[in-house]
Amino acid sequence: MELEAPVVEADPARSRGGGDEDTLRTALLPCPNCDVQVVHKLAQLLLPGLAAACVDSTLRNPSSSLAVQLRAELVRYITDRSNSPPELPTEAGDDPLPDHDDPAEALATFLDDFASSKRSIVVSISGWLPYLGGDDGRDDRIDDLVQEMEATRFWPIERREAVARDLLRSLDAVSTGGAGSKFRCRDELETEEKLADHVTTRCRFTPVRCRNLVHGCTAEVSACRAEEHDAACAFKLLPCEQGCGATVARRQMDRHCVTACPMKLANCPFYLLGCESAFPACNLGSHCQQFVRTHVRLLLDHNQITMADRLELDLEERLALLEKCDCDGTLLKALDVRALTSALAELEKKMSAQDGGS
Repeated sequence: MELEAPVVEADPARSRGGGDEDTLRTALLPCPNCDVQVVHKLAQLLLPGLAAACVDSTLRNPSSSLAVQLRAELVRYITDRSNSPPELPTEAGDDPLPDHDDPAEALATFLDDFASSKRSIVVSISGWLPYLGGDDGRDDRIDDLVQEMEATRFWPIERREAVARDLLRSLDAVSTGGAGSKFRCRDELETEEKLADHVTTRCRFTPVRCRNLVHGCTAEVSACRAEEHDAACAFKLLPCEQGCGATVARRQMDRHCVTACPMKLANCPFYLLGCESAFPACNLGSHCQQFVRTHVRLLLDHNQITMADRLELDLEERLALLEKCDCDGTLLKALDVRALTSALAELEKKMSAQDGGS
């Protein structure tokens, strides 16, 4: 369908923080700030909720006029529901009603109920017929419609956030009896100047950018949640968990620790020959130097390497002779089986040449 340009559904007076109670006190100016993260989360739920209602109301592709009509009805519906206090289930088998202390849960319930109320008998029957789509077909249609709405900016995020702020104020007032401030600021100021100063610098719900903006985080949060966000921000730079001295973004820490970190745990390259040591990868050289005799012994045993005219020597004597011949420290520099095998072969040739010349 071709979706038309969006219209504003939120009541301008409510979006500024006003309501019936505030209208009676015109001398004071209410702070409009709400919990930024909660507002954004609610706004993200609205578009799929509207798409579900559109899909459930017809077997055809929803028209633009239908989407506009349902959008207005949805806003009125969630406004009425959010202004009503939660009631107890009428029967033991009834589903529990939404908890107004959890705005996302409450809105999800409102959206499901609204979509159910728009579901026609024909659409309900089709849900039981696999050849008409069933649940999988319904989910695909909803996803496609959400993508189309986002592409055409049918209901832009800023408009949905305006609706979400109104919803949040209503839920906050109902859940706290009109006296709390769990999700929004309830301060009221005497003048425009004081209100502007409070909104931008003093309010605990003032929107602030993540302190890791320079590292790539574009999140905006309320001031009171800045520390909470920072403690989990994927872009925050942290010292390497394995102590290598590098500074790594939290989102890249796991990958760093198992790939690039010099302190990652590594098995000895002679593991298959029998050396079961494990150590930080940066200590490979010192390990091979410290255990060169062990590695040579394992290699000789494994390959059954013999010295042509020294078969009568036992293993320790052969090792001592090899080390004595290794004036250049070739064995100490060998960091894997291939390098050590090559070093031993060179020493064999060298010793054979010396024996031939003597």
